[in-house]
Amino acid sequence: MSNILDEITGHKMAGLTIDVMSKLRDGTIAINELENFLKIPAEERRRIFGILNKKIKFLASVSVAELTKKFDPKNHFTENKKVEYWLGDNFQKHVLKPTKTISSLPAMEFSKHQFTETIYDKEIMENFSISKSSGLMTREEILWTIAELTKKQPKGEAGILINNGYATIIGYMLCDDGVVRVVNVHWNAGTAKWYCYCNDLVRWNAGDEMLSRN
Repeated sequence: MSNILDEITGHKMAGLTIDVMSKLRDGTIAINELENFLKIPAEERRRIFGILNKKIKFLASVSVAELTKKFDPKNHFTENKKVEYWLGDNFQKHVLKPTKTISSLPAMEFSKHQFTETIYDKEIMENFSISKSSGLMTREEILWTIAELTKKQPKGEAGILINNGYATIIGYMLCDDGVVRVVNVHWNAGTAKWYCYCNDLVRWNAGDEMLSRN
């Protein structure tokens, strides 16, 4: 099924490219009109093309600030007194332990989405063009994103990260063993901690959310 969808999507995009180039040449559309179209959020462009997964609902745009001074993830996630974390074994193994102090990272822009029904990682990755060679986050980007967002919700306050027990996918990363895994967080009101996981590809429930850079 996915191969058929890929083929259909590929044909749509190829046809669109040819059509756009033709209209640019004959003056039917102007460069500024094309530029305005490209400013439309990626999700809306996918909706126009008819290739957006209906299980994924756009909620908001999210910005994560630039890292301009040294950030020690191991200290932040284990010694932090302002934000408390519970770290899953795979999160410690694949995300936290291999990292070193980070000196700088550019600002990052995300779109925030909610799942309206059960969905598998494979579907999510296909929808946002994520693969081993494209669309992945580095562990440093993931750690900084979690740190920045939880800093604004230290006690599980309302904010970008959902705080009702459902999960927020932060991103997909290629681990050192060559396996793509998904990193997510959720707020546990009982322990008053942010739980951090790095899981093998699984499925997600209606109500779970994700951040996407694509």
